[in-house]
Amino acid sequence: MHCPACNIKNKNPDKFNYSPATIDKLALFDSSEILCCENCGFGMIEKDVEEQILQNYYSSEYSGKARKQAEIRPIDTRTGYSVDFRSLSQLTLIKQFFSFPSDSTVLEIGAGAGGFLFMLKQMNFKGRYIAFEPQEQAHEYLFDLGAEIEKKPFDVESSKKYKNSVDLVIMSHSLEHFNPRKISETLSGIQSMLNKGGCFFCEVPNANLSLYQNAGERVVPHLSFFSINALKCFIKKAELKLIFLNACGNSQLEKNQEQRIIEGNRVGSYLFDLDEENGVLRNRKYHQFIQTNKLKERRRQKIISLFITFLGKNITLYLFDFIRRIKQQPHYSLVNSNYFLYEKDREFLRMIALK
Repeated sequence: MHCPACNIKNKNPDKFNYSPATIDKLALFDSSEILCCENCGFGMIEKDVEEQILQNYYSSEYSGKARKQAEIRPIDTRTGYSVDFRSLSQLTLIKQFFSFPSDSTVLEIGAGAGGFLFMLKQMNFKGRYIAFEPQEQAHEYLFDLGAEIEKKPFDVESSKKYKNSVDLVIMSHSLEHFNPRKISETLSGIQSMLNKGGCFFCEVPNANLSLYQNAGERVVPHLSFFSINALKCFIKKAELKLIFLNACGNSQLEKNQEQRIIEGNRVGSYLFDLDEENGVLRNRKYHQFIQTNKLKERRRQKIISLFITFLGKNITLYLFDFIRRIKQQPHYSLVNSNYFLYEKDREFLRMIALK
């Protein structure tokens, strides 16, 4: 193994299999190993996956955050009292190190249904927002929020369009989906898009597999697995100035993936049917969940539609806002969220770097 992060050649890297998955997955993951660098802790799938296969999977098959939120196209009922703890904590952290005016240009890679953009809008953001998001289910949400949508996955070629024109690049739980041998060129592309003094924020799982073997980070369909040291290496190679790197979320040392797998086997969470045409293994339990969820969501949408028909959309959204305001926890409870707590052994690595 030649590590793409620290450039060290590993004669005997640690090897791991992927954990059982509860979503649809490419069949190739069952026969692939993850190699882990003994020097910097970077983990990587043993062989890069073809880009076209990845693009097809992420645009239509992957059950990521965009699909989970938009499997049915519901009415967007987010209001001023809707709180996305992850996006709020990310934005709070960024503002400690980087000030950007409301008319800045922000580019997000892997924007999902626009949770980060929604939080920006609540803070009076009026600038340009560019979203790289291949999942079709998310595009209407992003369009309604005023985003410029790039429907293809981000790569070095697409970065040329935005050279030296972006103030802030956001990459939250996206970089781990890139082929490991493409990480350096991907970060170089991000660096080229930033204005001088521009900011790059990145969040990835804290996935030093040798250190956190029972934390459940051998996740399908992740291709790259980052440690703190590996991220430092990649940022240095991209010629960015690292100003913050730490971990938030739950403790990796307190997780018990082995027990979760035992329970998953007991309830039949890992049963698959092969779609030979697409090379995709379809998870039976997941599709049962999707069908049940669709029925519940349709009923919910019918009720919301009735309210809108008789009361109008503005009054309906006001009612949602009022209910959320009543249910809202005291402001100090926000900082007790694990998204605001930082220690090196927590589950999500957050990094801020400047150009």
